[in-house]
Amino acid sequence: MAPGGKTAYVLNWLSGTVTPIAVAANAAGPPVRTGAFPVAAAFGPAGATLYVANFGGDSVTPINTSTDRPDRPVPVGYAPDALAVTSGGVYVVDGNSDQVTRLGAGGQTATKAGYSPEAIAVSGSTAYVVNAIDSTVTPVSTSTGKAAAPLNVGAYTYPTAVTLAGQTAIVVEPYNYTLALFDTKTGHVYPPVTVGSFPLAVAVTG
Repeated sequence: MAPGGKTAYVLNWLSGTVTPIAVAANAAGPPVRTGAFPVAAAFGPAGATLYVANFGGDSVTPINTSTDRPDRPVPVGYAPDALAVTSGGVYVVDGNSDQVTRLGAGGQTATKAGYSPEAIAVSGSTAYVVNAIDSTVTPVSTSTGKAAAPLNVGAYTYPTAVTLAGQTAIVVEPYNYTLALFDTKTGHVYPPVTVGSFPLAVAVTG
């Protein structure tokens, strides 16, 4: 949903498009061409641009939300599957490259993450990258691009998502039916919280 709540954007995996929906009119606009297998999207500052990660295209497509026209896709690493946008740039998780690619005014830089990264959340000057096969979270400085030592959130948990609640990060662990929580200030990992069978996502209220 775009800031202001007027337009929703739907990713169409097999079509390689994004469909804008005018919420008030309950009507779909013409689909916008992205790259192959769009899998994740995030808005830039003020919602002027929607960035779409194309899993099969190894690229990110910027879309102007005032015109719903796409710019040329930007090549990144292999199989981008998540992204986050800050005032300093776009951080793209390249799942098959085991890295995070930053797109910014100074060009493109890559930082090594863990094995098979799948999700990202940004808090302050740190991006937290979830590594599915490692069962770890890699903190990456958004000011220097350097990765800190990974945090172990449990053996063989295959974490798939992360969100932030204040200074607490919540990591979804489907195969353990748990959530792992850790303090983003101290790195302390709390005991896991048991939830239902095979959780896939989590949302936090204001």
